Amino acid sequence: MFPYASKASLKWKTRRPLLLAELSYLKPDIMCLQEVYTKNWDDTYDHWFKREGYGAQMFQSVYKSHGVSISWNKERFEVVDQLCVRMDGTEQVCGEKLETDNVALIVVLRFTEEDKDAGLVVSNTHLYWKPSACFERLQQQVLLQRAVRKMQDKYPKYACISCGDYNTTPDDAGYALLTMPRPVTLNEWQLDNLLPQTQADEEDSDESDSAKPLSYSEMAAAGTCAETDESISKRRKLEDEEREIEQQLQRDTQRVEQLVNTMQEEGQVLKSCYGTYADVDPSYRTEQWKGEPVYTNYSLWKGTLDYIFYSPNKLAVHEVLSLPKEDKLMPGIPNDKFSSDHVSLVARFGFNR
Repeated sequence: MFPYASKASLKWKTRRPLLLAELSYLKPDIMCLQEVYTKNWDDTYDHWFKREGYGAQMFQSVYKSHGVSISWNKERFEVVDQLCVRMDGTEQVCGEKLETDNVALIVVLRFTEEDKDAGLVVSNTHLYWKPSACFERLQQQVLLQRAVRKMQDKYPKYACISCGDYNTTPDDAGYALLTMPRPVTLNEWQLDNLLPQTQADEEDSDESDSAKPLSYSEMAAAGTCAETDESISKRRKLEDEEREIEQQLQRDTQRVEQLVNTMQEEGQVLKSCYGTYADVDPSYRTEQWKGEPVYTNYSLWKGTLDYIFYSPNKLAVHEVLSLPKEDKLMPGIPNDKFSSDHVSLVARFGFNR
């Protein structure tokens, strides 16, 4: 995955001190980490958080050796509730169960010394990684939004912060449906990307062009209108396959419309902390991704996948952490200075009064 990286920079004994040094330097009141390996949590993170005055919770995938974590400054916050979400329970969203083993964690935090009625509903997730799986990720987004809403209904005065590796770029439908005012109008490219991927879509056919049966019109053009029994059978088979493809496309289009409508009806409109980052640093501006940074992931593939979303009716962003310049990251991370292939995102919030 990281052919540019040295063997040393990929080893935990090298990455560990770099990670802890970065956490110690940033030291935010709330931290959300993804792909936290259980062994590293037990040996390193859990001890470090306790020593530094943090409360912390981790939720692990069933079949993977890692999960997500949320930690909080115990001098400022106390936990009043929490919810673990397995992101494959999507049969309640559109009738099918996924097999991604992705998870999310929600922790409800109340201020210890400030306004006792004020608090935060904080979620952290890592959505399905496959680039073509926009439909599956949107199902997971609906599931997460429902879980967050459940906590917000219990704590209506609390603001929402949703963090994570969404594996979603800023031009994807999932980003638009999270951040744009209702109703959201998706473009043709976004809708096409939301169509469920079948096995046939993802695998190259082993048949050569010469092995594919000719359509009737092709045979007519070739002067072979007098069909043989074999050609009739092939034509009918081809027509049946084309009919099934068209019917499947109609079913998939209906499923996409249903899922998009569900997201618009149930999901609250959030705002991305880095959504106007290009206004702060114009060198990050792109027409494709508008105000978001050009990258939060910098490996063989470079682009933005990570976000801090928040409820703009209750919170305002005062500052965000500047991203490292490309010359510090090239040709890719991790390297001898950065311990992950993703860069850190940090924001400072204030409550709207």
